[in-house]
Amino acid sequence: MKNIENDMDIYFAVGNANTLRQEKEIREILKRRNYLGWKIVSTSTAIVDMKNQFSNLYIFWEREKIS
Repeated sequence: MKNIENDMDIYFAVGNANTLRQEKEIREILKRRNYLGWKIVSTSTAIVDMKNQFSNLYIFWEREKIS
């Protein structure tokens, strides 16, 4: 039986306009996690500030646990 571990990243305050800085930061998170053997299970967003249209990006990960 495989031994799986789970983790989560929260990227705070993703604005209504995708900026190059945000894209670069998210890309770096993905690269770093993939390099370490993590695979994306799912993603989700939640609106945290309706007035300024900010939301959080949640990225859920899993990988086979290294003994």
